[in-house]
Amino acid sequence: MEFAYTLYVEGMCSCGRPKFECRNDANRGLYIAADVTCHAQAAVEEHTGQEKFKADPGQRFYAEEIDSDLITRRTFAVLPDADD
Repeated sequence: MEFAYTLYVEGMCSCGRPKFECRNDANRGLYIAADVTCHAQAAVEEHTGQEKFKADPGQRFYAEEIDSDLITRRTFAVLPDADD
């Protein structure tokens, strides 16, 4: 399993797509630039970017949900084509 994961990671480009796809010359011009905002990361950057902010040695920051009931999440069907 670890070997399979290593192959997967090594096969991925920093853009998040498989290298064989996004680095293939046949796909040149088939992508456009897009952006997205990660609101969780934005909260961390706002906190750590405050004036006079200094992290303690080894201190790390992460985003934590304020109220998980308010978070909009994608729902996944286990069997989307199955009849109930």
